[in-house]
Amino acid sequence: MIIPYAHGQSWLQRIDPLSKLVLILCIAILATRFQTSTEQAGLLLFSMVTARFAAGITWGGQWKALSFLIVFVVPLFIITVFTAPGTTQLLEIGKLSITMEGMDMAGSVSLRMFTLFLTSYVYIKTTDPQDLVSSLTQVLRIPYRFAFGISMALTFLPLLQEEGRSISAAHHIRGGRQGRGLRGRWSWWTTLTSAVLYNSIRRVQQTAAAMESKGFGAYPDRTYLRPLMPVQKGRILAILGILITSGLLWFTYNVNL
Repeated sequence: MIIPYAHGQSWLQRIDPLSKLVLILCIAILATRFQTSTEQAGLLLFSMVTARFAAGITWGGQWKALSFLIVFVVPLFIITVFTAPGTTQLLEIGKLSITMEGMDMAGSVSLRMFTLFLTSYVYIKTTDPQDLVSSLTQVLRIPYRFAFGISMALTFLPLLQEEGRSISAAHHIRGGRQGRGLRGRWSWWTTLTSAVLYNSIRRVQQTAAAMESKGFGAYPDRTYLRPLMPVQKGRILAILGILITSGLLWFTYNVNL
């Protein structure tokens, strides 16, 4: 699933990319440090509420994004339930047993995956790649050649996804449908992948020729037409996020002692 940037005027879309990145790192640190299902559920609930009211992503849109992970989370949950150590037994199935500690660990691991994916999803949906590149080069002083590569990747992936849909529709119109069985599916996906790969190589060649004709990379620095986003609100929010994260980590550490 390729996630494109969604244009809009939500509150998070008016925050600079680096400040939002700090907030995501804070949530990621909490998600990796929290060990119980209750803590992970609270963190996921906070992320969902933030996505709904600060990023303007509907509950249905969040469910559609998170449902992508179900095929990965369910097997992980089952494996963790039966393999995690524990002493409080709830159910015994043959030689396998389910414990309260195993259920708690399985729920924690599964909810952690949802939280990390949702926060990344929100960041991509609310961050313009051009603003991200400007912040990386002008604030963090990352070489603009590297930042431009990130921008190209974020720009090309949605285009390739759309081209894949167009190619698939064209094949259907011409009578080319996915065959049955492993061989039919392999032939279908090989044809589709080859067409998308050919178009992507052609786009890369056209982009490289345009960059070379404009003298890209000839100078150590470059000018920018797009101004930086205001960072005052973002910095206050980032500092507040760091303080809250530090406080929660200190609290959980002392509770677990």
